[in-house]
Amino acid sequence: MTTTYLMTSTLNGFVAGPDNELDWLYDLPAADRDFSQFLNGVGALAMGASTYEAVLRDSDLLALPDRWREAHGDRAVWVFTHRQLPRVPGANLHFATDVAAEHPAMLAAAGERDVFVAGGGALAAAFAAAGVLDRVIIGITPVLLAAGKPLFPGAARLRLTGVERQGQVAFLSYDVL
Repeated sequence: MTTTYLMTSTLNGFVAGPDNELDWLYDLPAADRDFSQFLNGVGALAMGASTYEAVLRDSDLLALPDRWREAHGDRAVWVFTHRQLPRVPGANLHFATDVAAEHPAMLAAAGERDVFVAGGGALAAAFAAAGVLDRVIIGITPVLLAAGKPLFPGAARLRLTGVERQGQVAFLSYDVL
């Protein structure tokens, strides 16, 4: 069981545009950004407030909450935020502020499966700073943005463990040292 940050990034290191827009990602063929095989091994998921809001907006989840269940089933999801955010009806959601304090509960919820840090980069950096991030997988896309949200606004030492190609996306896998 590992805690893994998996993120798709532009070639120049952005995970979203300046206003959290993801149109550049959705322009890629769906097969190039398919994480379903990875998600099968995920028992608990973490995301930051901006990622959660983007998912709510882009999938219209407050109006269509069944889409959440299609994507996550009853998987436990932690949203790290200092703000009040709307709750997707029927979702197994936990709103939290402290990565180190919540990580044991996330591991327990994941069982034999992994904890997935879905974004954003600041949240992944918080997991690394807390010493609980084990692995980083970055999907590098053939896109360049002039500005946006950074992939990882923190520090970590990594060791390359794998390189794979999925269509136009190169996936680089690292262990966190």
